[in-house]
Amino acid sequence: MEMHNTGRPYTVVVRVDGTREGFAAAEYACSLCVKLKVKYRLIFLYVVALYRRTGLGLINRQTEQLNADIREDAEGAMTKCKQFLSRFESLVEYEWISVKDEGSVGPIVVGFIEDGLHTTVDLVVVGRTAESAFKSMVAGHVSDYLLQRLRCPVMVVKDEYDVSDDERDK
Repeated sequence: MEMHNTGRPYTVVVRVDGTREGFAAAEYACSLCVKLKVKYRLIFLYVVALYRRTGLGLINRQTEQLNADIREDAEGAMTKCKQFLSRFESLVEYEWISVKDEGSVGPIVVGFIEDGLHTTVDLVVVGRTAESAFKSMVAGHVSDYLLQRLRCPVMVVKDEYDVSDDERDK
């Protein structure tokens, strides 16, 4: 199999969200980029998914309050993510991008990668959450959505991933 040899960097996008699973995906992607023998571009993507506004005044006021809470929670989660990622600054170069939009996380990620990033993405790395059967049945997993919709490879990392596992394999 021929490795990436074009003039552009091998682009890896990692969906991070402040959860253990998101951190496992970030750790996996950093480990991968350290091992790559080609120039890479590592992008950490944080998505703030807001509720859609309607045409009804009372509902819009409630939606705005909920969205304000989501924005506040997202600020804390982004700070937590950036603190976690700071441990990799001496190992890899990366970019931080946050996207705020109305809708569900999966479609926002797909839209950003396919239309908003303006570059070819070679790999998307995402954590797999261990949600309840009911929650995954109703809402689905973001990782499943990305696997079904993206036109590039998607690596799903379980929350047990630990970069030290790579060292034992040597």
